[in-house]
Amino acid sequence: MDVLRQARPQYGVIIHPESGKFLPVTDKTELEIGFGNGEFTVQYAMNNPETFLYGVEISQACVLRCARRAYGLENLRLINTDARYMLRELFPDESLQKIIMQFPCPWSKTSDAHKRVTAKDFSDGLAAVLKISGEFVMISDDETYSREVWNILGNHEALTAEDFTVNPQREITTKYERKWLEEGRNIYRVSFRKSRAFTVSRRVEGEMHIKIQRNVTQEDINALRNCEGKKDKSFWKFGRSFSDGKIFLLETLTSDDEFEQKFYIHIAPKDEGFLLRLDKTTLAFLTPAVRLALSNAAERLS
Repeated sequence: MDVLRQARPQYGVIIHPESGKFLPVTDKTELEIGFGNGEFTVQYAMNNPETFLYGVEISQACVLRCARRAYGLENLRLINTDARYMLRELFPDESLQKIIMQFPCPWSKTSDAHKRVTAKDFSDGLAAVLKISGEFVMISDDETYSREVWNILGNHEALTAEDFTVNPQREITTKYERKWLEEGRNIYRVSFRKSRAFTVSRRVEGEMHIKIQRNVTQEDINALRNCEGKKDKSFWKFGRSFSDGKIFLLETLTSDDEFEQKFYIHIAPKDEGFLLRLDKTTLAFLTPAVRLALSNAAERLS
């Protein structure tokens, strides 16, 4: 487990990945996507001490609740982000032994199809980060969605459909799962194996600095407020600013295919001009929208 100390856990289990850097893994690393309150997650980590488990959850409140349950566990780390967009950015190819996803939203509206497990962007990410013979398991109470996942992922070039079970016997269950079973509702388990090598391109880079050859004033920064831009699936907008008289922090909101981030652009004197970069006190991944926002701010200030 020594390699995992590089992750520098906070509060025992919560970590904040660095932009453009993969998370460390062991010979047996697994991932749970969307762990909710963490009841299953913590018990699973306790029952499998030889496994190192990452949990990814978009809700900050759920991450904190799970962290309280998991305090002190050495083989569990929690990440607050959107796995739909970030799965391929957090892990290298062929690094995870298993990925577990329990009761995901079926996103039944046609306009939400890109959010489903069956979306190509997500299934390609799964196929890339799983080890050869690694397993993806989805648990759901929605038969229609389960069969859709079974049919579509089973036809992925690097995944093989392995098992479709109704009301599987499981060592660990969640509170909602037990309640649904008591109400007579069926639970569906679908699983897939990675059958061949597969890779995807990564969209997040490590660092970005832009130098402009002119002096920047408070009036220049003020003029950026509410300026926005859009390119393909990337959107950005500038907000308030803060300054100590020399250094400026520009509040920025970005969205990459609905993966939203809020952070500050750090604008400070450098040689005969000013340097723009992501402020190191804010946790943001250098996605296409973030790069576009930095470039746009520099262009407007120039």
